[in-house]
Order: sequence, then structure tokens, then C-alpha cells
Amino acid sequence: MREVLSQTSRAQIPSEHRTGYGPRLSAMIGEISGIQGNSRETVQSFCGSVLGLHISTGAIQKVVDRVSAAIVPHYERIGECARNTRINHIDETTWKKEGDLNWIWLMANTVVAFFMVHANPSMKAFE
Repeated sequence: MREVLSQTSRAQIPSEHRTGYGPRLSAMIGEISGIQGNSRETVQSFCGSVLGLHISTGAIQKVVDRVSAAIVPHYERIGECARNTRINHIDETTWKKEGDLNWIWLMANTVVAFFMVHANPSMKAFE
């Protein structure tokens, strides 16, 4: 009989891919955390009750940070496009961010809609 040797090989996973959560789950967590403004505990509860996925609030925050970093170049490009368009519609309204009063600014045209949350309501702050 031949002797069977068992050997384990382990690859190094790049740090940006160590969360263990794929792009669709990450996008969903980013959506319900960021755009809808839900707390990490609400996202955790949703993942557990609807998806049967038990995930820590720390892991949720890591996914949110990763999603946020991934969209920065697109956000900047949208802002650049809005600022370089001759005609824009501009508006601002109050926005609560972590319990503090802020303002959400909108600059929109036929190509893009650019939003920015800012602590100052002045147009100079938006510029």
C-alpha cells in the first residue's frame, strides 16, 4: 500500500479582501447602512433575521468603510462633472448627521446630480 501524506498549504490573502463578504452582500450592507442611514445594530438585525447571517457590528463597519473607499473616485468624478457644467440647479436642506444639524447640498443638471453633506449652510462652504 502507498502511504498518503497530508499537507496543508495556505495562501496569503490581500488585506482588502479579508472581510469574507462578496460584492453583492457588501453593496447591500453599504446601501442599508449608508444611503438609508440605518445603525450598525439595525443592519446586524436585518442580516440575522432576513438572511440568516450572523455578522458583528465591527465587521459591518469594515464593509461600510470598504464600500465608502470604493465609491470615492466615482463621487469625485460626479462632483467634477457638476462643477464643470455651465448650468446647474442648486438647492440645500437640513440634514441630521449623527444627531447634529448639517445641510445637504445638491447640484444637478441634465447629466449628474451631486450631493454633499456639510456642517455650514453657506454657499461659500458648498463651493
